[in-house]
Amino acid sequence: MHQRWLAAFHAVARSGGFTAAGKLLNIGQPTISTHVRSLEDHFRVELFHRRGRTVELTEIGKLLATITQGMFGHEEEATVLLRAAQALDVGMLKVASIRPSDAMEIAASLLKQHLNLKLTVTLGSGPDLLDGLLKFDFDVAVVGDDPEDARFYSHFYNKHRILIVANIEHPLAKRRSIKIEELEGQNFILRSAGSTTRRIFDRALKKAGVNIRAVMETNNREAVNAAILKGIGLGAISEPEIAVHKNLRVLNVSNVEMFNLAYVVCLAERRKRPLIESFLTAAGRCVNAKKP
Repeated sequence: MHQRWLAAFHAVARSGGFTAAGKLLNIGQPTISTHVRSLEDHFRVELFHRRGRTVELTEIGKLLATITQGMFGHEEEATVLLRAAQALDVGMLKVASIRPSDAMEIAASLLKQHLNLKLTVTLGSGPDLLDGLLKFDFDVAVVGDDPEDARFYSHFYNKHRILIVANIEHPLAKRRSIKIEELEGQNFILRSAGSTTRRIFDRALKKAGVNIRAVMETNNREAVNAAILKGIGLGAISEPEIAVHKNLRVLNVSNVEMFNLAYVVCLAERRKRPLIESFLTAAGRCVNAKKP
C-alpha cells in the first residue's frame, strides 16, 4: 500500500505535476492524485502546495523526495520519516507576525512540546502577511485585524494597550497618566501609515479633536524608541514593544482606550495540517495561561 503511494509521490516530485506523473507511470492522473492524497491523509502531512495545475514540494515533501530519489523502494526509511512528521518530531513551520512579542510567545509554547521543530519568523504588515499566506510563503500568521475572509481561518489571540512614551526630560515625563487633550501640539514620532498602532492612534486623536505635530515617521518600532531617547518627541507604542530604558517614561491615557489586537490566521483549507494545528493549539495554551 505504502509503496504505491510513495511511487506516485516520487513520480509527481520528479515530473512536477500529476498529469506528467501519470504519463511517467503509465497510469491515469486521477489514480496518481488518489495515491498522493491517501499518503498525505494517512500520515497527516502536506507534501505538495497545489497551485492550479502546478505543484511545489513542502519542506516535508523535499525531505521525502531525497529518500525516494535514486534507489526507490526504501519504503521503510520513507515511512519512518513520515511517522516522525506525523508525531511532529521533524518539520519546519513558517511563521509571520506584525510584532515579535506574540509570535515568540506562541513559538516558545510550541517548541516546549516539539523540541525538534524548526521555525522561521518573518515580521511585516498585516496585508503583506495575508498575501504571503495565500502564496504559501507563510504557514501561519499573527495579524492585527480579523481578515473576515472565507479563505482564512482566524481566531482572537491577544490585545495590548497603546501607551504614550516620553523621554525622561520631557515635561510630561513626571506624570503617570494624562488625558488625550494634553497631547495637543506635542511633537510625535509616528509609525508609517500602514501600522495598526498608527491607525488606532490617529483614530483616537481625530475623535478627540486633538492635533499633534508629526516630526518624524518611520516603519520601524525600534526607531521610534530610539528617537524618543534622543528627545525628538513622544511616541504612541504598543505595550510589548516599549523599550526598557532608564531614560524612558510610560504614560497611560486615562480618558481613551487604545488597544492593538492580535489574531492568529492561516488558510482555511490548511487549518488541520499537523504543524499549523499544533501552532494554533500552542496559541490556545498561551491564551488559557493568561486567564485568572
